[in-house]
Amino acid sequence: MWRRPPLDLARLPTEPGVYRMCDDTGGVLYVGKARNLRRRVSSYFQRMPESPRTVAMVRQIAAIEFTVTASEAEALLLEHSLIQQLKPRYNVLLKDAKSYPWIVLTAEAFPRLLLHRGRRIEGEYFGPFPDVRAVRATIKLMQQLFRLRDCTAAAFRNRSRPCMQHQIGRCTAPCVGLVDATDYRAQVAEARRFLRGAADELIAGWQQEMERAAAALEFERAAELRDRIRMLRSVVEGARRDDLPADADAIAIVRHDGGAALAVGVRRSGRDLGVQLLRVRQGGEAEPLELLHALLLQRYRSEPPPPLVLIDGDETLLDPLGELLALLAPQRKRTLRIPRQGPLRAWLEQVTHSARQMVAAAGGGDAQAAFEAAAELLGLPEPPGLIAAVDNAHMGGSQMVSAIVCADRHGLRKELYRHYRLDGVPAGDDPAAMAAVLTRYARALDKEALPRPDLLLIDGGRAQLAAAGEALHRAGMDSIRLLAVSKGTSRKVGEERLWRGWLEEAPPLKPGRHHPGLLLIARVRDEAHRFAGRYLRKRRKQGMFASPLDAVPGVGKVLRARLLAHFGGIDGIKRASRRQLMEVKGVSERLAEAIFMALR
Repeated sequence: MWRRPPLDLARLPTEPGVYRMCDDTGGVLYVGKARNLRRRVSSYFQRMPESPRTVAMVRQIAAIEFTVTASEAEALLLEHSLIQQLKPRYNVLLKDAKSYPWIVLTAEAFPRLLLHRGRRIEGEYFGPFPDVRAVRATIKLMQQLFRLRDCTAAAFRNRSRPCMQHQIGRCTAPCVGLVDATDYRAQVAEARRFLRGAADELIAGWQQEMERAAAALEFERAAELRDRIRMLRSVVEGARRDDLPADADAIAIVRHDGGAALAVGVRRSGRDLGVQLLRVRQGGEAEPLELLHALLLQRYRSEPPPPLVLIDGDETLLDPLGELLALLAPQRKRTLRIPRQGPLRAWLEQVTHSARQMVAAAGGGDAQAAFEAAAELLGLPEPPGLIAAVDNAHMGGSQMVSAIVCADRHGLRKELYRHYRLDGVPAGDDPAAMAAVLTRYARALDKEALPRPDLLLIDGGRAQLAAAGEALHRAGMDSIRLLAVSKGTSRKVGEERLWRGWLEEAPPLKPGRHHPGLLLIARVRDEAHRFAGRYLRKRRKQGMFASPLDAVPGVGKVLRARLLAHFGGIDGIKRASRRQLMEVKGVSERLAEAIFMALR
């Protein structure tokens, strides 16, 4: 025996239950379940565990508590509840264990579509979706197609005229009676059919309705239906996979240097909704069964699983996980499979590949593989050591700013971030802004002795690329390779075209959204966009509180407050004469002249 247990193990029952390992302060180190409590707890003290995590835990055990349950299934559910409640240090715990987002069609006289997570409200639920972005994208599409309201109940009751959503063609304005209850119910029925996967039936019905409208010379109605058919058909054709089930989840474990993560690919109503990545605490040494148990319990305990769940692993996982699915959803038959070939296997591998790239792009462990993939994509002789990205932002052409961010294989290098005001650049002139910021950045590289990036990403196309190349050439920094990242029409990751500044005659690259090199480039580009947007919002906020008096020498915060209080605002100060200005305490004749001239 390598360590004496803190109690007589013979006193433990041989029944199923849950045990809790506690330290000398009473804190819970670990919660586990067992078919036989005595046998399971004794196993911790009979031989040296192979896992360093278990060795460290056992050395801290000062007390063992247990709860007997009626069955092993009941023990499994109690274990999950205790882990979520106590969050023990040595248990596998999903870090992103938030409730999943759903689309809800509310149970109101005029139902609305909304994103919902958490405790259930009254209405029809569709999902779950892998993340909030997938829900918002779906709701946006449905507003364009079916024009259901999205306003709150209070806003709906108090409207006196149609809102902006109606003006841009995304709502039929039931709030002011522009559509009656019968027609609105028809809109709701179409939205419900779409969410249930009946897009082809909708298109066929709209086609017939369009032909009838055209025959009746109702050309405006026919054109409206034509546009809706085109929009829905483009969505259906882009997401159609007849070789995959309409409703399924694909689950994979992704190991990395920092531990482990779980990936869930989601298909609902014949549409691929993307991949959700959940990081796992204490997952590096955990067995696959422990990880998958935690995921299935978290995901399907309160929401029903789909008819088909795919996992990647050994055949020994099927029985215990199948029993768990039967426990979580006893009313309906659920199939658990480990596909070895065919379309299901290809989909599972695609989910795993996407998850690995998400882990690498998010800095999970060493992202060297992603940098090597980027080098291969761009035809570089070796992976870049440091990648920088520049992005310009402005508010309707004014308050132009720019930001530069940097990243290496260990993650984002925030100490190298820089942002600039570009007040002298013509409004909305992106190439001029790019030249201006890179001229200043080149000076900063020399003056501050900053490391030069091996690859500099330019947000834009060939015009921005040419301006950036000329600016770096003038600064004597031709060794920095420039890559223009031009967004596609949908502005989604995967639609980008990449222009290599060091290969002027080469056509643009379009690698697609699953290429690991593009995912890395997109993440650094998006970080520059985020940083520039934050700086722009900061400038805008400062501008909201700015006053023309701030530019007058000798007018500080106290005097400005006196002037505004005396004249009732900036307009009153503008109308005041020099003598009236001198009536305010602290305003001399010379200062009154300066204020009078500055405001005119």
